[in-house]
Amino acid sequence: MRLAFVTLALLGGLAVRPAAAHDVWANGVIVPGWVKSACCGPDDAHHLRPEQVHRVSDDYYTVDGYRYRIPARAALPSQDGDYWIFYRDDGSGGQSTVYCFFVPMGF
Repeated sequence: MRLAFVTLALLGGLAVRPAAAHDVWANGVIVPGWVKSACCGPDDAHHLRPEQVHRVSDDYYTVDGYRYRIPARAALPSQDGDYWIFYRDDGSGGQSTVYCFFVPMGF
């Protein structure tokens, strides 16, 4: 009986632990493994508001706070309808190229 109680307590604790930002989209859907492996770690995930993303031409996007233009062909369909950009920021102004860029797309 005691073993059953301990097991239930452990399982319950696992079920209510908070999910990391890189584990779920904003709508609570689990981020697929390919996104995690193709992108990066939680520090490199940047959840964007629509007003931070600008389509400057048919060929490019710009994102507030990110120094490089992003080719429109690099945009991937967002699973939760939000904008996400994944890149490394070294803290001293250096930024990597974009690993992944997710954009809401109407199909």
